Amino acid sequence: MKIEPLKGWHRYTEFMNQQKDPRGRAMLDNVRHHLKYECLGDPEIFNTMVPEPDYRFYAGYGNARLQGMEAVQKFYHDIWNTRSSLVELHIHRCATADWGIACDGEWYQQVPGETLIAQGQQVDDPKAWYLSHAHLSWFFPYEEVDGRMLLVGEICYVDEAGSTLRKLDPADVLSLEEAKEAWADV
Repeated sequence: MKIEPLKGWHRYTEFMNQQKDPRGRAMLDNVRHHLKYECLGDPEIFNTMVPEPDYRFYAGYGNARLQGMEAVQKFYHDIWNTRSSLVELHIHRCATADWGIACDGEWYQQVPGETLIAQGQQVDDPKAWYLSHAHLSWFFPYEEVDGRMLLVGEICYVDEAGSTLRKLDPADVLSLEEAKEAWADV
C-alpha cells in the first residue's frame, strides 16, 4: 500500500464544505493546511498555531506532553529530519464545536527502518521503509487570534495496543518529491 497524504486533505475539505458556521469552516481550513505543512516539512505549519501551543499524546502508558513553541518546533523538525512526515489519514468522523475540532480515524505513517531502530523498535532491515498504522481520536482546540482561527494544541489518543507495523515493498514507498507534486494540484 502506497500512502496517499491527500486523503486527509480531501476529507477535511469535505467537512469544511459542509460546514455552515464560518468559525467551523475556518478551523477546518486551518487543520487541512496544518496537515499539508506537516507532511511536506514546511515551517509554515508554525503559523497555523498559537504562539505557545500545548500538545498531548496518550498511547497506552507512553504519554507525552509538549508545551510551548520551542518544544513543538523540535517535535516537527525531528519528524522532518527523520523523513517520517508523510502520513495518510482515514477520517471516519469529524465534528466542530465552539472550542475546536474532534475527529476519529486511522493514521498511517511511512517511517524508515533506521528511525524505528533509533526509537527503540525492533525491525529486520534498517534500510527498509515501514508502514505504521493505528486507530486514533484527536481533539484540536482553537482560538481566534487577530481574526484568524489558530490551533491551540493537539490532544491525541492512540490505540497503541492495536497498532501495526509492516515492511513496505520498495515500490510502495512514497517520496517527498511525489508528495509535493500531488499537493501542488490542490
